[in-house]
This record gives sequence, C-alpha cells and structure tokens, in this order.
Amino acid sequence: MKQKKHVGKRLLAGLLGAVLLQTAVSIPSGLQASAADEVEYNYAKALQYSIYFYDGNMCGTEVAENNRYQWRGNCHTYDAQVPLQPMGEDKVGTNLSQSFIDQYRDILDPDGDGYVDVSGGFHDAGDHVKFGMPENYAASTLGWGYYEFRDSYKKTGQDDHIETILRYFNDYLMKCTFRDENGEVVAHCYQVGDGDIDHAYWNSPEVDTMARPAFFLTGDKPQTDYVASAAASLAINYLNFKDTDPDYAAQSLDYAKALFQFAKSHEKQLSDNADGPKSYYVSSKWEDDYCWAAAWLFKITGDESYLQEIYPYYDYYAAPCYVYCWNDMWNGVQCILGEISEDKPAKEGEHVYPQFIEKYKEAAGKSPYEEMDCWASVAKAITTYMTGGVGTITPAGYFWLNTWGSARYNTAAQLCALVYDKYNNNGKPSEYSEWAKEQMQYLMGNNPMNRAYIVGYSENAAKYPHHRAASGLTRAEDTREQRHVLYGALVGGPDASDKHNDITADWIYNEVTIDYNAAFVGASAGLYAYFGDDSMQVTPDFPPKEENNGEEGGGNNYWVEAFAVNNPCAGGAGTTKISMKVMTDSITPRTDVTVRYFFNTKEMTSPNSVEAKELYDQAATEAAPADGVISGPFQYDASYDPNIYYFEVAWDGYTIANSNKKYQCSVGLYYGDQWDASNDWSYQDLPVLTDSEMFGDGNEVKSDYICVYAGGELVGGTEPNGSTPKPAETTTTSTTTATTTTTTTTTVTNATTTESEVSTTSATEVTTTESKPATTTSLTEATTTESTTTATTEAGAEIYYGDVNQDGVVDLADAIVMNKALANVITLSESAGKCADCYDDGILDDKDATILMRFVIGKINDVPSKEL
Repeated sequence: MKQKKHVGKRLLAGLLGAVLLQTAVSIPSGLQASAADEVEYNYAKALQYSIYFYDGNMCGTEVAENNRYQWRGNCHTYDAQVPLQPMGEDKVGTNLSQSFIDQYRDILDPDGDGYVDVSGGFHDAGDHVKFGMPENYAASTLGWGYYEFRDSYKKTGQDDHIETILRYFNDYLMKCTFRDENGEVVAHCYQVGDGDIDHAYWNSPEVDTMARPAFFLTGDKPQTDYVASAAASLAINYLNFKDTDPDYAAQSLDYAKALFQFAKSHEKQLSDNADGPKSYYVSSKWEDDYCWAAAWLFKITGDESYLQEIYPYYDYYAAPCYVYCWNDMWNGVQCILGEISEDKPAKEGEHVYPQFIEKYKEAAGKSPYEEMDCWASVAKAITTYMTGGVGTITPAGYFWLNTWGSARYNTAAQLCALVYDKYNNNGKPSEYSEWAKEQMQYLMGNNPMNRAYIVGYSENAAKYPHHRAASGLTRAEDTREQRHVLYGALVGGPDASDKHNDITADWIYNEVTIDYNAAFVGASAGLYAYFGDDSMQVTPDFPPKEENNGEEGGGNNYWVEAFAVNNPCAGGAGTTKISMKVMTDSITPRTDVTVRYFFNTKEMTSPNSVEAKELYDQAATEAAPADGVISGPFQYDASYDPNIYYFEVAWDGYTIANSNKKYQCSVGLYYGDQWDASNDWSYQDLPVLTDSEMFGDGNEVKSDYICVYAGGELVGGTEPNGSTPKPAETTTTSTTTATTTTTTTTTVTNATTTESEVSTTSATEVTTTESKPATTTSLTEATTTESTTTATTEAGAEIYYGDVNQDGVVDLADAIVMNKALANVITLSESAGKCADCYDDGILDDKDATILMRFVIGKINDVPSKEL
C-alpha cells in the first residue's frame, strides 16, 4: 500500500492536501498553450540556481566564510557547545546516558570543557533542525549528481560551488562521527535540534537561542539506516575528490569504511523514530541504505565482502514500487548496481562485478532461470512513472506522487532516467531523458499555472517559499513580499490537479527542504549534458545584490516600521496607539536593542501624567521569557527643547530586531490634561488607521522618527535634534552573539485564538505562528473552552475526541496516528478508536481524518464535527 511510504512529516500529505485544496488557486484559462512559447528552458541556469538553495540553509560557525549570500551569517553557533549531559525536560544536552558519557568522555569531549561539538551541516528546511535521514540523503544525492554529470558542472563553472557544498555536508558528517584510538566508531550524532521546540518560532536562524539537543547512535542503539546513509555520502565524496584533493578524499573514505564497519558489526536495527525525529521523518527500513553504502564501497575498493553484505538484504523488485527519496533508496541502489554489473568500469580505477546478479541468485536461493537485470529494473521503474503506474499523471502531463513535495519526487525520477541513459543509450537521450526534459520544462513554467516552481528562476516563479531565513517576516502568515530571494529553491510543487498556492504559510505547496533540492541539482546537470547548447548560459555576477542585503557583510541598518491609531477622550485627553516592527538587515544578532518614541508635552500641564501601556508583544507571546518592557516618560534634552520626552521599549537579552517582531502600545492620558499627537516627533509621517486595522499584517511603513538603539547608541532613525547613527565604519558598539540555550514553550489556551484577540488581551492568550500544524490544545483546557467534547467508552473510561494517541493533547501527532490507522499500519485500541471518531458516526474513515486535521490547523473550532 503506497500510503505506508508517506512517512514522517510527509505522511499527512494527502490528508492535508485534501483539507487545503479548497483554498488552492484556480487554474487560469488558456495559459498552457502560450506558456511554452514564453518559458525559458535554460538548464545551465537551473543548475546554477539550484545549488544556491544550500547557501540559504547552511548552519554553524563557518557559514559566513562558506556561503555566497550576504544575508546569511553564522547561526546556532552553540551547536559547538552542546552540554555533555543527559537531557532533561528542558531538552538541553544529549540522549546519551551518563554511564556512556563517563566511559567515552575523552572521545566526545577531547578538550575537557564539558561540551560536545556537533556544529555545521544544513538546516532541514525553512525550519532549523538538522534531521539525520534527509541530511544524509541530500549529501549523497548531491554527490551522486556530481559524480555522474561532473562535466556539466565544470562547463557551467559550478564545480567550485558544488564542491563547497559537498565539503560542508561531509565535513559535518565526519565531525559528528566519534572514533576511538583504533579508528572504530563509538558514537555518531544523527540529529541536532528538536522539531517541537523549533517549530514554535518564526525567526531567522542567526537569532535562534532555543534548546538544541543532540541525538547519538551507539553500539547499544546502532540505528543502521542513519549510519549506513552517512557512510554512503562519504564514500561518494571520495570519488568526487580523489583526483583533485586525494588527502581529503582518503579521509572521507576512511570515515565511510569505519561507519559501514559499525553498521556491519552491530545488530541491524531500524532507527528509533520515537527519539529525535519523532513524527517528522519516520524511517521505515534500513536495508536500502545499507545496500546503497555497500555498493558504493565496492565500486571504490573492489572488495567483494561489500557485495556479500548486499545479498541478504537486497530487494530486487522494490525499485518500480516507489521513487528514489530519503526513505526509499532502491532506485538509486539499482542504478549503482547496474554500473557495477557492467563488463568494464565507466571510469578508470573503479571496480565492476559482471556476475553480480548470478551471485545474488545463488546467495538468495533464487532460480538461476529467473530473469533479473538491474538496469531493466530501473527502466521498468521509469516506465511506471511515465504511465502513472505509481502516483498519477496530472491533466497537464506532470508526474505526481505526493502532495507534499511532488516536485521532489518528480525531479528524483528525472535523475534516475538521465542516469539510465548515460549507461544504456551510449550517453544519448532516449525517450526517458526526453520525458525528464518535459517534466523539468513543466517545473520551469510550462504548466497551467504559468508558474516556475524554482524560486527566482523567472518573473513568474514562486516567490513565497516557506523559509524563515529568506522571508525576513514576523510570521509565516504575513503576506508581504519576502525580504530575500531564495534562488534555486524547489518549492513543494503542484498537486494532482496542477494547482498550487504561492503563499509563505502554505507548508504543503511551498515547503522547501534540502532533500527536495538534492535530485533537482543532479537532474539539471543531466539535462544540460544531454540538451544543453550555447544559448544556455549561467547568470553573470550572481547572486545579484538585493536592497535588503545592506552593506558588505550583511548590513548594519536598523529601522522601525509603524502606524498609529488615535483614540481621543472627552475634554481634550486621549491616547495614540502605536503598532511597530523593529527591523534590521544585519545578520549579527544583538541582545541590547531598544526603541524610543518621542512626543511633545507643550500643550500639557504635567508631562508626568502621560502613560504608556503595552498592548501586544509578539516576542513575549512566541518566545518567552523574551519580554518587551516599556518605561518612561524620560526627558530628551532640556537644552534643545524641554518639552520633548520619550518612552523606551527594551527587550533585554532578546534579538528583537533580527527577528522583526511586532510590538503595540498606547501613549497618552485618559483625563485631566490635553493630548495632541500631531506635534510629536515620532508621530510625523505615520499612517493613521482605525482600531479595526490594528490587527492586520503589512500596514506598517518605515518611520525615520522612531529611533533604534543598541547598547544605548543610536543605530537607526533621526532624533529630534537631528542626530543620526554613526557611519558603519566608526560604530564602536559591541555585538552580542547568543550562545545560551533557552528552552521556550508556547501555551495555547484556545486553538482558535487570533492575533486580534491577542492584541487586546493578556499576553498569555496567543496561538503559535509556526505555519506547520504545531498547535496543540490541552484537553484539560479544552473541556472548559469547549474545544473538544468528552465521551465515555462502554467500560466507563473518559475519552476526548481527537486525542487518538491519548497523550492528553490534540495535535499533529494524533493526525499521524489517525493516518497510520487508516493505512492499516497500526490498529487502534477501543478507546483510541472512540477518540478517533471525529465525525461522530461510529465509523473510522477519511471523514474523521479530515475533521481532525481541520481542527488541528484551526479551520474549525471543535470536535466532533460534521464540517468536512
């Protein structure tokens, strides 16, 4: 059953797609015929752009020196100092036991400072966890594409860039592998960060200070899929660098062998999906990863023992059943075994074994007359994709497998088709490569939406990827233009009806991840190899400088965007509400930022009667203990004008400016004196709106008269006496890089609370703004807010509708359990089945799944329900 393959955070794709389809953009009429004439089919450009996505997702202490974007800088630098201790409820530390830490402390912490260094690598997606399975898959797939179509990278001048990315991936894998004095692996870190914590934020990575625990595999918990997939990437890395940097290549191979030896010598074991990855990336097998690594190691070494490791676990018939991806490597395995089964090696110094299939039949007890051929299996798979035997073919001819990341599967199928032709059609395109070209042209814009699904590729390309660093927005739901262009990012793609939503908040259609882009890069290289010509050129002087990049090195400009709402009172008193966002183009986080709002007291009898009150602090509601505190009034400069005062808002220890959070306050007085905002310095040029407009996004405009300070020094705006910030080269204030690991939790009192309610109520009444369905509803609270309804089983046990996993909350985890039950992956208990009956008709079916997901994402207010 195909649903069993839709695992982890992709498991809900079909369900979520059905829920959200009602909001999808309709297909413009008459566009498909004209699109083909207007779309630029430039595979050199696609290759160039596709690599840049990885610059946007670099993590660690060496980002600034390795990536090519000015708007990205070092981030999560505290991954280099994860406390070497078992993690507690605060999620600080590791999943290692104290006894293991004590035994191997000298290896894990060679400098004895009490920390383990697992910095580097790449963020998974628009979020910032480093998940092991997609990290390893992306690393090996990028390496595979470079191995197969290296000339394309060289001819387009992209070899240096891809090698930077490959080194960054594989250096991280080696750093995360801890070996004893004999070179044997004792531990390997496969994940850094916690998805539940991470998804509660919408921040740029440079300012994150959340807890980021480190998860390790050990001999007691070997997790074969993780360790084997890491070995495969490092083996491929050897092949890509052996001729240009033999020492580095040898180091990569040494680690690859050590990791595979660990997998070989320990119990074969599936990764613990309940540990680090939870429901985000649920791996369903290890055999494909194990064979993937063994095949590459034989190709390099010629050591037949690696092939002998393949025989017991090789699934010859698996490739046509699904598409090459992080959780199903079989099509890639068949390609490499096809290369190994050739009469002679394609490249000098590599090894082949033409009798592989015969030896496999013998080892597996197969009939010697059974027809088997690795390349025939690949051809069957591609034919299956082309005809809709797996997935479906959309009305416009697009191969669609899964709503969540359809473009990811499509480009992976392309890569396998292109590799097939390299070895089976004398390096010339057959119908398979022609099909791959048509599929890529669809993604470039030849589709009913007239939309390129490659960010930045053309004027009609998707512009709103679900990506925190690129968005520069306060929340995913903000519909304004993103601050940065995430060039080359392959968004999730269209659905089975050729529809797509280009909005940041839609994590189904516009998710971007390191595994989505991985095969896309190699497919672009393959298409250039077969169909490239002189008309296809890379973009010169790339990437272009953006307005939001600021000065060289990322910028150091700070400003405020704001608007005002006037609320006059009887007798001349009144207040002015200010809604503002503190902004910066700096990539260096500062925790000493304050904002001053200046007002004039000339019409008043007593300046001390003026009050300032906080109405809403987005930082406090999303990232407690962050807290904006407003104080004053303070006199500005009596020698300049004794009537000018100001209020100051400070976020002590929180990088408010870099995360661009909203703050709303009122300034004025309610009785007994005069209030006139029109003569206030900071009021000038502000749009004056109504109370009902306080709660929307995008109403603020840049103000030059609300000033920003860092360490008490003016860094943005113009003061009443005309003072402006010092030029960048003379600014002497120090920067503070966050190195603490503060655990932040978000309490949701009602799944339907809106931002407008937040702005006028207490700071504890708030929804999370992470666009993935991270909202949870406490059942204890739900019974008082009527978010869910209680019921009882025949035995009299109290249950709660929607709480399918019966952990006391209704959230994404329940939807995952529901989907697994519908796919016959698991069987629910009586009480869990009663909880799952969200349609309340006594039957467990897709209606229940739809209702539950609509509740989780806030489309409906309670369960059970009949609102499909």
